[in-house]
Amino acid sequence: MRRKLDVLGEYIGHLVVGTAMFATLLLFRVALHLLVEWAEPLVADRAFLQLMMVVEKVILYSDVVFIVWWTTYSTYRAIEGLHDE
Repeated sequence: MRRKLDVLGEYIGHLVVGTAMFATLLLFRVALHLLVEWAEPLVADRAFLQLMMVVEKVILYSDVVFIVWWTTYSTYRAIEGLHDE
């Protein structure tokens, strides 16, 4: 029983860390979006603004892919840890 609680605790900790990293990248993406929005009148270069929008989307999509991978990997390790018992 003790080993199962250790595996569960490790699993929950892993998910909490993954969520924190997801939130950090999401906040970075929002900050970048606000920076681009505020800089738009100053820069006046449409190509640069489009590039920054692409960068924002890449960050967002990679963040989603990362959290899905992290959750899947954590779940796999937890199941593996329970089967080792």
